[in-house]
Amino acid sequence: MKAKYALIALLAITFWGCDDNTAGLGLGMFPGSDQNINGKLSTFDVTTESVHAGKIYAMTNVGYVGKFTDETFGTYQAGFLAQLNCPTGMTFPGVYDGTALDSKGKATRVMVGDDNEYNKDVTFIRDDKNNIIGNIHTIELYLWYSSYFGDSLTACRLSVYELGGEGKKELNADNAYYTDINPEEYYNSQNILGTKAYTAVDLSVKDSIRNLSTYVPSVHVSFKNEAAIRIGTEIIKKSRELGVNLDNKAFKDIFKGIYIKSDYGDGTVLYIDQAQMNVVYKCYAVDTLKGTILPKQVVKEGESKDSTYYGYRTFATTREVIQANQLNNDKDAIQKCIDEDTWTYLKSPAGIFTQVTIPVSQIAEKLQGDTLNAVKLGMPIYNETNDKKFGMSTPNNVLLIRKKYKDSFFKDNQLSDGITSSLFTPTTTNFTQYTFNNITQMINDCLADREKAEKEIREKGSITIKTTDLEGNSKNESVNDIKDWEKLSEWNKFVLIPVLVTKDSSSSNSYYGSSNIISIQHDLKPGYARLKGGSKGSIQDTHGSPSYPEYLLKLEVVSTNFGTKSK
Repeated sequence: MKAKYALIALLAITFWGCDDNTAGLGLGMFPGSDQNINGKLSTFDVTTESVHAGKIYAMTNVGYVGKFTDETFGTYQAGFLAQLNCPTGMTFPGVYDGTALDSKGKATRVMVGDDNEYNKDVTFIRDDKNNIIGNIHTIELYLWYSSYFGDSLTACRLSVYELGGEGKKELNADNAYYTDINPEEYYNSQNILGTKAYTAVDLSVKDSIRNLSTYVPSVHVSFKNEAAIRIGTEIIKKSRELGVNLDNKAFKDIFKGIYIKSDYGDGTVLYIDQAQMNVVYKCYAVDTLKGTILPKQVVKEGESKDSTYYGYRTFATTREVIQANQLNNDKDAIQKCIDEDTWTYLKSPAGIFTQVTIPVSQIAEKLQGDTLNAVKLGMPIYNETNDKKFGMSTPNNVLLIRKKYKDSFFKDNQLSDGITSSLFTPTTTNFTQYTFNNITQMINDCLADREKAEKEIREKGSITIKTTDLEGNSKNESVNDIKDWEKLSEWNKFVLIPVLVTKDSSSSNSYYGSSNIISIQHDLKPGYARLKGGSKGSIQDTHGSPSYPEYLLKLEVVSTNFGTKSK
């Protein structure tokens, strides 16, 4: 008997252990002498089709901005909206009034407060009694990015707008994180803060600087003078009023945030790691012990060291505030790809997913009484041979998830559990298919849903199902038969989605070359794959047999039967 169980284990281990490139199993059956334990490998036809990704939940700290046109997928354009974080306890320096020392003897009153010819480069801020309480020189915005997609030398331009205005919405957790967000609802095109022309690689920076490991490129935008004065004045006034109690809520009442829009250039998409707004003011250089202004110092003949300098306070995008990406794909080009029926596509971001229909009912019927040991699905990737200079790469990480969970999974920041979803991460760089070695629990989860529905129909006589058409219109339908429920409920449909996987590199396992997955998000970088399959595989002849079996995928199932023969 021990030998029989060992054979079952060996069969399952062999099944699970196949690598990413294994197209078939080629596994044998149990010896004929094992009459009480029937183990076998069964295959089932799987149909696939390309479907619209639609709006996706994309909570991320990366902002995407730029435009890129592909001959297959058309034009993709990205921009983002963001609030800025006000650091806790942040204050601005006080104004020099004969001494820089405050009541505690610290040199905190260093802002220039003399309205004279040497300070014409700042605008002074006054209180109701016309007393100077601060100054504003300018406001600068730095868009820091560590990577980009496309041509490094494409001439591009972006514009920065201020969020808010009469009748405009405010960003919140309920409306900000879906990629179909409409920026026009959140900003007025008249409230432009500044523009900047750029290339992804800034050739004005010396190679010796750009090659440093510490170098991080950025797009630097200076606010228009009128906007800088207005915004800077409001911020400093509110800071004087609240002191260390200036927080995000109070700051957002003053400044709602920014919208970064690509308005020129085609060929580059920047991945913005952080947007940083600096409110710049002018200060005196002071003796921190005496509190007196340091005089202008002559360094050498014809040169002097000024007695003033520019300070700043920073407000940046962080995890504490909202950032929303708006991603636009060419609808006509995407639809043309979806209409292709001899293969399927994956297209990120927010473009095309591949929908998989698994014949769960057939599995349950054919293997009735069996125990499912392992269920394997392989989705071959067509090798792309093109001469595109800036072609999109194949997504490395993909998530196979039951369709009913595809929205809640990302919104609730879930991890793959093998029941509702299964994650593919490549073990080699040259993988040729997405392989899911064991989705047994996902099949069982489908069967549990069917059993629950069947019970409800039996007890209540009918069950109500919410259905959605291709245009996104939803309606409720009542069914009183389990077969009708199967047709309408999409209970056996799965979706293949490109994802970004984040791992904890500080994990105790990282020493051994592994680390824990801490986050799975939609992949928002441009990428695509063309997969074997296609909706043509679902066409059947008059006898119910597939008319085009070459467009079907194969699901491989290892099962055992303990004394009861399967159908």
